[in-house]
Amino acid sequence: MSAQFHRPISAGHSVIDRLDMDAHGTHTEFVLSYIAHGEFKLLHKELVSIQAGMLLLIPAGMPHTLIDGSRLEVHWMSFCPSCLGLDEGHDLMSPFQEVRQGALPILALDSVRKSTYLQLHQGLCDELALQSEIDKEVLRSYLILLLNELQHAIQPMGVVSHQSPKVIAAMSYIQQNFLTTLSLQQVADAVHVTSPYLATLFKRETGFSVGQWIQQKRMTEACARLVHTDLPVSVVAEQIGMMDTTHFIRQFKKQFGITPAKWRKRHFVAC
Repeated sequence: MSAQFHRPISAGHSVIDRLDMDAHGTHTEFVLSYIAHGEFKLLHKELVSIQAGMLLLIPAGMPHTLIDGSRLEVHWMSFCPSCLGLDEGHDLMSPFQEVRQGALPILALDSVRKSTYLQLHQGLCDELALQSEIDKEVLRSYLILLLNELQHAIQPMGVVSHQSPKVIAAMSYIQQNFLTTLSLQQVADAVHVTSPYLATLFKRETGFSVGQWIQQKRMTEACARLVHTDLPVSVVAEQIGMMDTTHFIRQFKKQFGITPAKWRKRHFVAC
């Protein structure tokens, strides 16, 4: 099977009558969705109710689970910022970084900003539908304008995060160090708690053990490197801290259902 080339941005409009539980796990793209109608529940570190008029932000590599929902109308986009000259440290990406550090993954726009956002989103969808080859500068311009609207968004009234500061700190430490040799004890030491206490707290608030969270991060990073580079699978495995290539392939297939090589063929992106 020949490699399939995907654009660095995908966007669309979806109407979903019924949304059943779907344990997404993680993905390699950043996802930004505007919920025009309906509501659903999302487990993203904690249970969150997403309602009409809200923007949903999911950073790449963040585990999340869709619980249930009905009568949904969603204007969505997924994108690879590095393919368009942005990284997560860019000022316009700060809302995603805040979500990664513990903020709730929802924002709201006032009526004027909502109109602007939807017009930009529709313009992007029209470009993607009309042209098979789109200049990356055009896509980058749309992305920058859409991300700029997030700078004017606010946390919806009455929505408060109950995430433990210790879990937030642990996630932040893992985000900075997950490509190194990392253990529960190291993470616990970094956030100044005992390892049994952190293990219990982390599992209760996220649904994942610390080890599972680290593994998810590494596998998602592996997906990104398979998608955006032509490095051998053995090198990708080594870069994410797994020196045994056979073990890496086995774990990758267990999580995603296919081998790293087949994943690359299916998802390859020409950045």
